[in-house]
Amino acid sequence: MSNIHSTVTELPLSCKSAAENIARELEKEDTYAQLTDSCHRKITDLEQAIEKETGEKVALVAYRV
Repeated sequence: MSNIHSTVTELPLSCKSAAENIARELEKEDTYAQLTDSCHRKITDLEQAIEKETGEKVALVAYRV
């Protein structure tokens, strides 16, 4: 097994192509919602509440669907 890694994805080359294909598909879907400051604050507050409860730092993202 090769120890060569992609400098972009830090994955073995055998996984690099699949990861890049998924990244391309996700880029097509990257249509973020335009949020007010109030909505942004609610998401930030929820992220902080989740971190406090679980000890895990999380990032929530709002996409337009």
